[in-house]
Amino acid sequence: RLGHRFLCIGPRRPTQVHPSDQLLPRQRSLRAAPTMSAKQRAGDKSKAKGKEADDWAAAEEKRIAELIQELSKKAPAKVAPHVKTAAPHLAKAAVYAMIAMPYVLEACSKIQAFVASLPEKIIYAALGFAVCFFGGVFPATIAAVEAWRLCGGEEAVDCCKALYKEWTKVQKANKEDDEKDDDKNGVADTKEISPQQLIVRKTQVVLAAVDPETVSHGVVGLYTGWIGVLAILKVQFAKTVTLGERIGEQIYKPMRKFEPALTEIVPAEYQKWVPVGLRWACKMAAMSAAWWMQRVISAFHSAIRGGLLFGKYLVEYLHEQKILRAEHAYLDEPIGWVVAAVGFLFQCWLPLHVPLP
Repeated sequence: RLGHRFLCIGPRRPTQVHPSDQLLPRQRSLRAAPTMSAKQRAGDKSKAKGKEADDWAAAEEKRIAELIQELSKKAPAKVAPHVKTAAPHLAKAAVYAMIAMPYVLEACSKIQAFVASLPEKIIYAALGFAVCFFGGVFPATIAAVEAWRLCGGEEAVDCCKALYKEWTKVQKANKEDDEKDDDKNGVADTKEISPQQLIVRKTQVVLAAVDPETVSHGVVGLYTGWIGVLAILKVQFAKTVTLGERIGEQIYKPMRKFEPALTEIVPAEYQKWVPVGLRWACKMAAMSAAWWMQRVISAFHSAIRGGLLFGKYLVEYLHEQKILRAEHAYLDEPIGWVVAAVGFLFQCWLPLHVPLP
């Protein structure tokens, strides 16, 4: 019976052991763990960088808030509490500005590089074309630009460039100062001092980095230009408003005879407002008419200014490209005046508003 069972079953085969079963538990767990993809590693790195940026922003915000609170002690007694309360919000705004500044500068540099790649005369011709066809829509802007040119706009631009160079010097000196570790303890010196000492130290850094004469000349140039612009705009548009107000007073005199009829229509408790309302309605209508006439004058001026600018630089560019010969240089004024007439009619057809939704 046993032999029969042995013959039926046969000899037992040796069990085969998988190579993974011969590994130690530690090796088995490591081998079973899935490998991390490149995308996951990049995600972990970006998370680490984001956490580092958040930590920097929080530390910088705290430092700036402490500086503002320290400066609030020297402010007037009535202002100091409000400055101290606004310190966290001002610090957060300063940090956001610091974060956005590199991107803004990069965008400005790219725009400047793109503009520099274009022909200069084509840029001026396009600018003249835009002023010719849309200058009356923005009378205050046109007046401000003209006032800027009269009050030394080119000198003010040079002052801005000079002040920007001084600002880059301050940034470089401030960065070097933040990295100083004179006591060699692994912590920057600026992080080990009180806010009051930090203010004094940074003031010394700024004073040592900038050129006093350059800063003084730049500030005076900007101040002179802006004051001139404000004065001219104030006089010009104050004249328009005053003219409208005087015309309104004259219109109100014959309109007073309609006050009794309006009084009968208005309820008794509001009848006292009829004379004042009628007078101000006349003034508002007259000031609106005066402002509209000012916009028409501005449209006429901008059309002539932009048209002649367009014709001048267009003919010069065509002459440089050998498309026009030297004897055709007189075409700048005919082209300018034709474009100016078309631009003025176009602005009157708009009527004096931006043709955009």
